[in-house]
This record gives sequence, C-alpha cells and structure tokens, in this order.
Amino acid sequence: MPSLADRFCPQAHEAAITAASGDPYSATFASADATGVVAVTRSGERTPGLVFQPGAGVTGALTVIQGGHYVAVGDDAGSVGVFKTDTGAEVFIETRQGQRGRVRAMRGLALSPEGRRLAAIAVDGLVRVWDLVRGEREVAWQGFGGKSVAFDARGERLLCVDAEGQVRLIDLRNREGLPMDRLQMPAERAWFTPDNTYIVCAGSSGISLLRVVDGVLCNSFATRGGSGIQNLVLSPDGRRVAAITTRSVHLFDLPSLTPAGSSHHGAPNTSGAALWLPKGVIVGGSDGLLHDGQAGPGLPPVTAAAGTGHFRLAVHRDRVALWNGNDRVGVVKGGGTIRSASIDREGRLIALMPEASPATVYSARDGRRVFDAGPDTIGAPEVLLGGSVVALRLPQGGVRWWDLAANLALELSWPTAIALSGSGTWMGVVTPRGAPRILDPRTGQDALPVPVPLADVPVAKLAFVNRRPELLVLDQDGVLGHYDLSESARTGTPAQGRDILTFNEPVDAIWGPTGGHAVLRLPEGERCTILVVDLETAQVTAEITDLHPATSVDLESGCILEPAKAGAVLERDLNGQEQRVLRSLPGQEWLSFGAKGILGASAGAAGSIN
Repeated sequence: MPSLADRFCPQAHEAAITAASGDPYSATFASADATGVVAVTRSGERTPGLVFQPGAGVTGALTVIQGGHYVAVGDDAGSVGVFKTDTGAEVFIETRQGQRGRVRAMRGLALSPEGRRLAAIAVDGLVRVWDLVRGEREVAWQGFGGKSVAFDARGERLLCVDAEGQVRLIDLRNREGLPMDRLQMPAERAWFTPDNTYIVCAGSSGISLLRVVDGVLCNSFATRGGSGIQNLVLSPDGRRVAAITTRSVHLFDLPSLTPAGSSHHGAPNTSGAALWLPKGVIVGGSDGLLHDGQAGPGLPPVTAAAGTGHFRLAVHRDRVALWNGNDRVGVVKGGGTIRSASIDREGRLIALMPEASPATVYSARDGRRVFDAGPDTIGAPEVLLGGSVVALRLPQGGVRWWDLAANLALELSWPTAIALSGSGTWMGVVTPRGAPRILDPRTGQDALPVPVPLADVPVAKLAFVNRRPELLVLDQDGVLGHYDLSESARTGTPAQGRDILTFNEPVDAIWGPTGGHAVLRLPEGERCTILVVDLETAQVTAEITDLHPATSVDLESGCILEPAKAGAVLERDLNGQEQRVLRSLPGQEWLSFGAKGILGASAGAAGSIN
C-alpha cells in the first residue's frame, strides 16, 4: 500500500527530475528522475497513476507516444524500452551490449507518428532505429553528438545533430542525407514544429530555425553571453518556443524568434527537463517536483524534521518551515545549511544549528533572531531547548548553556554527552569516566545525587523521559538502562537504575517520549530504523525500517517525524501507522493531509496540486 507521502505528493520523485515528455492531445505526461523512476499522469488524474522503475537512471531520454498509450524510456545503462502507460507492462526492450560506462547512456528518444519506428541516440553518438512491428533493429549510424532525435510528421525522415553541432536530416527510405544549411551556432537538440514546416535547433549559444522543405537557415537568435539554454520546448500549436535556462523560461514567437516574455520557473538546480502543458511551461527540479513558476521560487527538499506537541519544523536545507497543527505559520531562514533544529514545547523559541554558522535562537512568533551563541559554537553537533534554557555540546568538547529568561550563561569543559528535560529544570551530562549526572542548569551543580552506575561500561548517550522524573542511558556496549529519579528527588538518595535491553547494532539517537517508551534510531547506510521499547515490559513493540536518516521523535505526542518525498514531513505514531503529511509546496504554499484527505491548505495551494 502506498504511503501517505506517496498518495498526497504529486510528482513524488525522490531524486532530481531529468526528463519530461507529454502528449497534449491525450493530456498524458511523464517525468523521469536520476534513479530511473518514471511517473505517468493521464487525463483526469491529479497525481501520477503509474510510478515504476524500468531500469537505471534517466537523463533526457523519455517520450510519451501513440496518443499517450505508451512511454519510451532510455536509461544510463544503454537500455531502450517501450512500456504501457496504464500498467507499466513492457512492450519492447533492447539492452546495449559491448560498450561499458557512460558512453552507452541514452540521451534522446523519438517514436514515429504511426508508431512503427523507435529512434534513440546515446552519449557516444550512436543513433539506432528499430522496427517495433518486427521487433528488430533497422539501422544504426555512428558519429552523431546531440541530445535529441526526431521524426517528421510522416515518419519518413529522421532529424539528428552530428558531432559538430550541425543538423542532419536523413531520408529513411533510402538512408541518405538531405541538404541543410550550416548553422552559425552549433546545436545540441533539434525538433520539427507540429506542422512540419520548420526545424527548431537549440544549443547553449542560441536558437536557429531551418525550413524543412529546402533546409534553408531562415532565422536565428543568439543568447546573451553566448550560453545558458538547457532545453527548448515547443508549444502544442507550434506558434511559440520556450527556452529553459537555470533560472528562467524565455518565450519566443515562431517563425520570427521575437522574444515574447520571460519568467522565473522556480525549479532548483534544473536539468532542463520541461513540458508545455495547457497551464504553461513546467520545469523539473532537483527537488523531484515539476514547477510552473507561478508561486515563485520553491523551497528545497526537506532534510530534517523536528517538533513537539502541536508544533512541527521542516528543515529545507537553509530555512525552516514552522507548522502549528495543520497550519503553516512561517518560514525562518538560518545562516547556511542547517544540521539540526528544535522547538520548545510551548512553541515560543526555535533553535537552529547551521553547519558553518553559530547556533542561533529565533522567535517562533515572528521569526526574529533573539540569541546568537557565538562563533566558537560553529560546528557544534547539536543544540537543545528546554523551557528558557538553550544547551549545546561544543565543537572543542564540553557543554555550554544559557538561561535566556534569567540572562545566565554557564559552561563545563568535561561532559561528553548532554540531555535537557522538557521544562529545562534538569540537565543530564556524562562525565569523562562515563557516569551520568543530573545538574541544575541555574547553577551547574548537581540537582540530584549521582545515580548508581549500572555497570563499569561508560555511558554514551542519555535522554530524559518526557514529563516524567526518569532518565534513559545507553552505554558503549549497547545496553539500554532506565532510572526512576522520583525517589532520589524526594529523599536525596542516589537513584538505582535497571537494564532494559541490549542492542548489538549502533544507535545514533535516543528519545523518551510521553507514554513510558524509549525510542532508538539505528543508522543503516543512507536510511535508518526506529525501534520502540516499552519501559515496563522491556519489549520492542515496533520496528519501523527504511526511514530517512534524519527521522526524529516528538517527545510530547510520541510521533515519529520523517522527511518525506516532495518537500513533505510524514508523521507516524509509535506503532508505525501513518497519520499525517505536512507538505511545503513551491513558493510559500502549503498543504496538510490526513489519511482521509486534505486537512488544511494555504490560498493558491489547490492550483499547485492539480
């Protein structure tokens, strides 16, 4: 069953979109990404009806064919295939043999109008044409150097670009080249206009127009500075062409090539993958989304998620979107790429830990910066919030904390780990010998007697159980321990702990959410696993695998927060059941989804999901 994030995130590619193609008459379009995932959206569908991965990564070689019934895909391993757009079933496939590496990667595909012939061009300039009816290769030519191939309206001539950037028009009946004027600006791509009157050629330095009937160069337009065009897209009626650059979409009238306006497309780090749909030109970005530019520049993908109670933080590399329930209430921009973020349980303060800037605290109400931890905190591994207390481990070792309400700052050089209770009343630290201690943040002195060690093994990590006088410790042997601190707080005697479970795998984070659980995060390469342990029974009650490595836990609600596809945060309960999706759309739009549909949306968001 698809996840909530998959169901409610249109164009839900996890990697950069590198190819796009559409059939305007059937209202079918497809997109492909760098991992080889292909998403197909057919007429009447609001989200892709088919998502499949036929092969390796795709870089430009994608085309929707035969009235939207099929999609042809060429991948970076040299395979070329045709698949049904309703089921993904394979109709034809050929894997290139002999060559190795990137030279065999496909860069362009085309299907003849009657659907009989399929043409493909590879990185090394090999152009192949197949007869799909007979299921065999018809012809192959070497020496081409472009990124596209195209058939004319009758399927009798094939358009390519050679290694010198010149257009080649080949008559497939006799396999001879037809005369074409030499281009003044070398091209990489070339297409026929829908009426088969002109050939539009594009290279980084500009656009050229050739007449089909006699091959005469009849117009050209040089780009400013001689570079910048990544791709061209023809309008369905053939009256305009759109030039795609890294930031903008530039429109030109045909055949005059008169500039007809430009706009920012809002796609981050685009490869030039684009479509001309009835709503206009949309461009694929590295965030796995197709952007129409109407909402302005988009937010980068979610790289981390955090929250407490009703509040959620979605980290978009260098900025943070703040959610209160199902409402997004603002965006805070940090000082560069953000490593971690946290918010206090009252939702007043947001603490950010950028990679190359000091730890900084902002007001959650208006995004105003209220505190800067200083340049010697650059590179700190984590920053914690509890009440009015801000605490962090220092890059050079030790811990430093501030009580913003009391205007107090303290530092200790010896702790090796740190934890902070939700109210900021207690701060847990680990001594150089690996023993846990409970300090009063106001004084830096012991708030409770030193707990009795559970073993001679040093403690590596610790965490407080939310709203309970309890402490979790994880030692270097992977043994999870639990202290009840209530008796120690009442009588002043050292707390006696107990072992819960032993874990034989690395653990990089522990939490103690409300409800008497311990939650552990186990890194597994580029993903992670979350384990939920019942502290009363000492049993693992849930194991949730294949999660984003920056997945975190809300201590108040006990929700698991995972950065998901398409700029979203996926929320699960401690049983792993998906509850909600919070999604930041391009621009400043947002959507909130539950299992049964839309919970909330900003003005204009409805247009973004259509």
